[in-house]
Amino acid sequence: MDFDMNAANIEMLKNYVQIARPLEEMFSVKGKVAIVTGATSGLGFNIALRLLQGGANVVIAGSSQTKGDYTIPILAEAGYDADRVIFCRTNVAAEEDMENLVRTADETFGSIDIYVNSAAVWSYAHIYDLPAEEFRRVVDTNISGAFLGIKHVSKYMISHKIQGKITLISSNAAWLPYPVFGGYPHYTASKGGVNSLAIEAAKELKRFGIMVNAVAPGGMVTSGASANMCADGLSEEKQDEFYDELMVWQNDGTQPVDTVAIVAYAMSTPMSDGMTGEIVVADAGMSHNIVKYQAAIEQYPEVTD
Repeated sequence: MDFDMNAANIEMLKNYVQIARPLEEMFSVKGKVAIVTGATSGLGFNIALRLLQGGANVVIAGSSQTKGDYTIPILAEAGYDADRVIFCRTNVAAEEDMENLVRTADETFGSIDIYVNSAAVWSYAHIYDLPAEEFRRVVDTNISGAFLGIKHVSKYMISHKIQGKITLISSNAAWLPYPVFGGYPHYTASKGGVNSLAIEAAKELKRFGIMVNAVAPGGMVTSGASANMCADGLSEEKQDEFYDELMVWQNDGTQPVDTVAIVAYAMSTPMSDGMTGEIVVADAGMSHNIVKYQAAIEQYPEVTD
């Protein structure tokens, strides 16, 4: 009996139509419970905001009670009340704080479906001047904090049979030597560790239906970045060079921090159900020198007939 390729293809196409879930469902987090660390500023705040917009209940975690005290009212003014979002003071590098964070989310909202680790610290210092204690501080917060979050959130998800989403915010600094004049060996090392941690955690947790991925942005304009990039000892010329290389602006004027937040949001939705162990690069082409290429071609006059 001859095989009918067209008939087989017709059946396959019909099956695709039947199993295709509505896009609004694929990108929805309605009714889910999310924890976002480092969420009282910058990227973490934008991720929390997008999750709230998507219908999730959110626990905002941050190390500063002062920031928490003004972050929640700002969200309340935007229409997100205490029944949707709370603040939990958390040092991500302290295990007792992470245990308390998980307990708070469970007691307040009754579940944890999404965990986004956006908490991170950094500072400026060349490797030959970098104090060992500062290296340990950055690595402890950025890697140990990510580890403790995965440990306690995944333990909760496993015990409650939740097929959740864990997203770690990494950085293209893990493989890109920037700025060209150095100054971030502790930060770059820590983000390389975050990438490896995401991959290893994905291996171990996939059998429980828990997806673990990392999102790696490039340079973003946030309050924390501005404070650390304009480092002592850096000439004005070098500061300008730094910003020219790292600050990726969208043509429409949108700050890239929100673009990255939307990527992290998408990783928290059913859209990413088949993804785990991935390092999703969201750096506007920095990793492929597209920013430098664009700057170079703009030096040439437009070609006309």
